[in-house]
Amino acid sequence: MNVREEIQQKHLDLQGSIYTTPLLYSQVLSDISGAEVYLKLELQQRTGSFKIRGMFSKLRSLTPSELAKTLVASSTGNHAAAFIYAAEILQFRGVLFLPETITKAKLKALKSSRVRIELFGKNSVEAEEQAFQYAKEHQGILIHPYNDINIIKGQATLGCEIEAQLGAVDTVYTPIGGGGLAAGLCLYFKDTTTAVVGCQPENASEMYDSINANKIVAPSAALTIADAAAGGIIKDAITYDICSAHLARIQLLSEREISCAVRLLIEEHQLITEPTAALTVAALLKDTEVSGKKVVLVLTGKKIDSNLLLKILQTNDKCYQS
Repeated sequence: MNVREEIQQKHLDLQGSIYTTPLLYSQVLSDISGAEVYLKLELQQRTGSFKIRGMFSKLRSLTPSELAKTLVASSTGNHAAAFIYAAEILQFRGVLFLPETITKAKLKALKSSRVRIELFGKNSVEAEEQAFQYAKEHQGILIHPYNDINIIKGQATLGCEIEAQLGAVDTVYTPIGGGGLAAGLCLYFKDTTTAVVGCQPENASEMYDSINANKIVAPSAALTIADAAAGGIIKDAITYDICSAHLARIQLLSEREISCAVRLLIEEHQLITEPTAALTVAALLKDTEVSGKKVVLVLTGKKIDSNLLLKILQTNDKCYQS
């Protein structure tokens, strides 16, 4: 099997463990952009984000003896939620490392009787490094959020659904943090006419900067409301190689543009998303070469801090015209 066929097989194997999420036509975004725009609602996926795809893909690749070991993960929230959910379903015990900067909303949602939670580091890279070291010292198995081909291919199953629901599309917009979803979509669509556009905050532009520098750069010290896309990329990440080779481009977004996109989704579609999910909407609003194309915006997750949501809704700045 080629990579595309492997991903299609994974999609079949995951049936019953994941939802087939809706694809919603957006009249307002189509009118604004001149494109035919659809929203892929991964925020309605099990655990509230696309991460469950990669999680079950990875766990189903393990042998029973491997599942009996200590499983170790790290995350800024959505990978963690998928890890905890899977622990309850598959009955394994694990340790989860979260950066100390995780939002209160995400931390509050992460409760488990089978997973021990540890806060470590100021960003996702530091938490990931600690998880790697812990797994090594305790003969555990690391369930990495993006630097694992089984995780990447699991996230890529989202591409199978888009294709089944809509047929051929011109462009798929996806957020980028560590690059698991973006890399997966690149692998799935690489031999087709579909372009994959990465969407990243200006304040957490590590993948963009790494590709331009031809090497993985250090995590940014800047803060962004799109926290699920922040934290950088670990050394030797395979997602960097895949994204640098196959992404059509990366669009960087300001904090104002991200906030505007969150508000648009609420006002026009009654969809509450985390800011990272809204990166794709912000990128579309900024794209000047999308008219006439059929495009899909992946909305990756829904967990947003209530105080941040209130602040965004109270902003008087009207940054789009419906």
